[in-house]
Amino acid sequence: MRRVLLLAGIMVLLVAASATGAAAADKPLRWHFDTGFSGVAGKAGDAIQDGWTIGFGAAWAPKPNSSISYRFDVSYDWWDVNTGDLDLDSDIPGNEARIDDGDVDQWSVRAGVMWESHGDKAKLVLGAGIGGYREYAKVSEFVYVPGYICDPWYWWYCYPGLVPGEVNLADKALTKFGYYASIGVSFPLTNSEIFLEAQYHWVNIETYYQTYPIVVGWRW
Repeated sequence: MRRVLLLAGIMVLLVAASATGAAAADKPLRWHFDTGFSGVAGKAGDAIQDGWTIGFGAAWAPKPNSSISYRFDVSYDWWDVNTGDLDLDSDIPGNEARIDDGDVDQWSVRAGVMWESHGDKAKLVLGAGIGGYREYAKVSEFVYVPGYICDPWYWWYCYPGLVPGEVNLADKALTKFGYYASIGVSFPLTNSEIFLEAQYHWVNIETYYQTYPIVVGWRW
């Protein structure tokens, strides 16, 4: 539900901003929205499965028709934990817990420089910058706990029994600085443009880990 609400909120902002798309195209400040695949590389990729990303931001050009812009982004990434490669028993003596599920979420706020070539049909776009990355990870186990079972097909009668639940085995949140670089291509439209971009993020969280989102977006 949290992810659905996040997507709905960003889409509302996107639709609202599109109403002024024609005017924004003539201004030095341009907004953008992107979403797509988010891969995890390095040692972290052994424990975290590839996931998805969604982002919103702006690019500001200090001069009209300048190839250089200052870019700002806010992104949200989410991945699943590869539970088959995790074993709490090896880390906690006497522990008999079994990891059934796990999630990793990441918020990032970034600032950098973006360079665009000139062209009417396609433009090369390069970027680099720094940012703050907040990662939250948790692993859990499915268990049965005492509760009440309500059967809607049996006169809405409720009776005590065992119901499924989820126990949080471990969680951790970290906030660190990181760096990113990007390369992509954009295709100008009448008052906006669409773009395809590959990003590489290098984050200083304990042992460094890397992510490589591949996104499609709209800038107006």
